[in-house]
Amino acid sequence: MLLNLKWKNSLFVASFLMLLSLSWQIIANELPANLQVVLLSKLMPYEKALSDKPKVSIFVVNNQDVYQAFNLLKAKQRNQQLGAIKYGTELPSEGYDIVYLDKQINLSDALIYSLKHSSLLVTNDIDMVKQGITLGLSVKNGRPMFYLNKKSSDATGLSWDKTVLDIATLYN
Repeated sequence: MLLNLKWKNSLFVASFLMLLSLSWQIIANELPANLQVVLLSKLMPYEKALSDKPKVSIFVVNNQDVYQAFNLLKAKQRNQQLGAIKYGTELPSEGYDIVYLDKQINLSDALIYSLKHSSLLVTNDIDMVKQGITLGLSVKNGRPMFYLNKKSSDATGLSWDKTVLDIATLYN
């Protein structure tokens, strides 16, 4: 009887910890790196300039998890369109099709870079999207969300399919 009670208590504690862990992930507003990369790769065909390229070059600034997730996706050949994938702690000097940014990057430098190279700037920080970064990936109420700065997108010459415009939260 005592052993049975201990087992039930242990099961209850384990269940509670799992539930707490799941709720924390749902409440968090940051998608795991591998999910961000997969979602971004699914969005690429819906942007005209990116979909027309045989290979898309990607530069990741200050996020090793995203960099590794892109390399894993490429290694598994889940997306044949992925070309060069590079990592650095600051914006690159040469042009890349997609640049994934973190909060530490200078926003005005990133926007100038984007205009100069017609690059899609991506982040997981929605405040940066509101300030001009083109695309944000996040979670809201446990669901993946896309945030698009339409003004930046248009200025860079990006042309999104109506499907993306319908599902994304737009900022101007």
